[in-house]
Amino acid sequence: MAGLDPTTLVVNGLGGTGKSVTVLAALRRIDPRVPAVRVVRSCTSRPSAHRTTGRERLDLSGWAVPAGAGPGYETDPAALLDAVGTGLEVAGPGPRVLFVDDLKVLSPHRAAWLRRLGDLAYERGWRVVAAARHVPEGPLPDDIEVLDLGPLDERSLRLVLDAELRMPLAADVAERLHWWSAGNPRIALELADGLSPAQQRGGEHWAGPHTVGPVARRSYQVLLDGLDAAPAPVPDDAARGRLAARYPLLAVLWRELDGGSEPALPASATVAEEILDGLHLDSVSGAPGTEQAPRATARAVGVTLLSGTTSADDGGRRWMPEEVGAEWTDHLWWRDTRAVAPASSAAGERTAAALMALERTGRLSRPDRLRADLEVIGSTPDQDWVGVCLQVRGRLLLGDGPGARRILEDQSYTAAPRTVAEIVARDVAAARVAIFSGRAADARERLAHATSLRPGAAGWLPVQGLLAVAAALLDGTGPTSVLPPRAVAWSHRALGEFAVDLGVAHLAVGQAERAAELLMVGLERCSWPYRGRAQARADLVEAVVAAGHARAGLPDRVRQLIEPPAAPEEWTDADAAAAHARMRAMLAGSDAPSGGVDGWLPVVPRPVSAWQRLRSLVAYGRHCLVHGDHAASDLVLREARALARLAGAPGWRVGVDAGRATVGLPTGRPAWERLGDDEREFVRLALGGATNAQIADAAYLSVRSVANRMRSIYTLLGIRDRRDLADRARVDPPGWLTGSA
Repeated sequence: MAGLDPTTLVVNGLGGTGKSVTVLAALRRIDPRVPAVRVVRSCTSRPSAHRTTGRERLDLSGWAVPAGAGPGYETDPAALLDAVGTGLEVAGPGPRVLFVDDLKVLSPHRAAWLRRLGDLAYERGWRVVAAARHVPEGPLPDDIEVLDLGPLDERSLRLVLDAELRMPLAADVAERLHWWSAGNPRIALELADGLSPAQQRGGEHWAGPHTVGPVARRSYQVLLDGLDAAPAPVPDDAARGRLAARYPLLAVLWRELDGGSEPALPASATVAEEILDGLHLDSVSGAPGTEQAPRATARAVGVTLLSGTTSADDGGRRWMPEEVGAEWTDHLWWRDTRAVAPASSAAGERTAAALMALERTGRLSRPDRLRADLEVIGSTPDQDWVGVCLQVRGRLLLGDGPGARRILEDQSYTAAPRTVAEIVARDVAAARVAIFSGRAADARERLAHATSLRPGAAGWLPVQGLLAVAAALLDGTGPTSVLPPRAVAWSHRALGEFAVDLGVAHLAVGQAERAAELLMVGLERCSWPYRGRAQARADLVEAVVAAGHARAGLPDRVRQLIEPPAAPEEWTDADAAAAHARMRAMLAGSDAPSGGVDGWLPVVPRPVSAWQRLRSLVAYGRHCLVHGDHAASDLVLREARALARLAGAPGWRVGVDAGRATVGLPTGRPAWERLGDDEREFVRLALGGATNAQIADAAYLSVRSVANRMRSIYTLLGIRDRRDLADRARVDPPGWLTGSA
């Protein structure tokens, strides 16, 4: 804009693509001092103009349009410039900009008019910018330059939709909206507004629109009307094909005009398969019975075992069949069942029966048989990823962490196209392996991908439990979740694993009492959780010891849950062996092995991971506290605190600090003394009635930082909230608070 360019710029794009917003934003970005006028409805009998920086509006109909002029009349260029220059008194340094908005179709006649306007504007010190909905193919005057405003890419469009809808949009739904709208944000919003919340989240099937909304109809009308004001003949099939390829909604519009329609899904037994493959679980009630097709039966069982639900929202219709047979179980494990060997098929049938029984009862009758059958299934190619997820969980509950990781490594993301259910299943399986191995960041990343693709999965108990553990290990945040309010029945297995995960999360942040309660409930409902019996039982014993319930011997209820002992094959892996050795040492009490924490570690060819060494350090430190060896405990817990971040569980330091402060001590007074000067000041302010915001102002911190510090103080004191803080201060006030020390 430093000089005056005689070229007229035409910004081209369908309605709703943001032409006006783009031009106005560009003018402000180039130089907000540039005088600019926007002309609207220039091709009607009621044109008007206004400054882009103010609210002044000038009606141009009396200045520039002869009486009786009808729609389609182009305002006289000279009269238009005279009216704008006189009526708005536009002046300023450098060139002025005349923005002629919404020319609709830039027909040859209208292009000639725009050229005349540009010539006159140049003579009077103006630069012309215009916006058009459609520029037909063909030559244009040399002094008219066209800038095509392209559609939004898929990521940008999804950001717009998420912001406008204020709810998570399923990734494949966003992709479908992008395709149907051809990247036009206003059309995409119109389509998204017509979807139910379940369809937006991907819980209910949506194949595409049956009708065209008013926004899309207005946007595409210029393509259908041709180049002149009068409607052009209906485009031939070739022209239709080219336009429909670029703008898919045009095909729906043409079909609508022709009186035709087509269903979103075929009316056959494959409806259930497609619904379950897409995890459109809110559509299950309208699907044909799954017993009509073996593959649909396998899909229903796979979704049940994946999500932890035993019935649908439509009145309790069960998804899992009563009978197990190879005619459908083969479809649970393999994509192409034609080449499955009889031995593999039999192993798949037995494994499906064992996992379904585990889902219903929380018990596993033949772990040795399951282990052997999983070996057979895992050695066959072309596996379905829902089945892979079930195999991974089976390996983990048997204590075979390396086998679970090996299965995932064998399933490449670059394989043939996979269904939504398969992708989500693989992410859940990877998250389980990551949590099993202490890699909480990896688990959170996998679950973020799964819930982005299908937000409804965030409500599944298995996913909620994994997210709770990840939050505890990474952020030091204890769980507050309860059972989600869903009209479904959760399986014994899902409820048990959920309780175990919450228990581990509480244990990580030092809330041993709550951890012990949840771990006991969890193992009562599911004695074979995905963590494996060696790790789950070690967690239970550690929580009971840390809560002080084992001073007079282990409670009978706990002993019942850890009997009979786990078989040796369940702790052959180094990390599982470390958990088993840790539990045996804690059960030994004062007779535990000597020699420091190394005496608590197993003698195995491979060293344990940093994650399991951290767990052993914390358990040993708590053991020392319970038995009065505070010096040894403090040394070990200091090492554990330093190792927590290296082990990928920085949040575990909250539990370590809580252990150093409170475990095994008869009163809360020593915990008070462990608070630093800043923390003591926070306590004084809080007890004086200051809010977190007021404390933040006094300490020059953010409110979030204060909230985190207060949460850390509560953990160190072994309390839950400000009410407990006030009660503790009233019953057992520290000297530095009362002034006696």
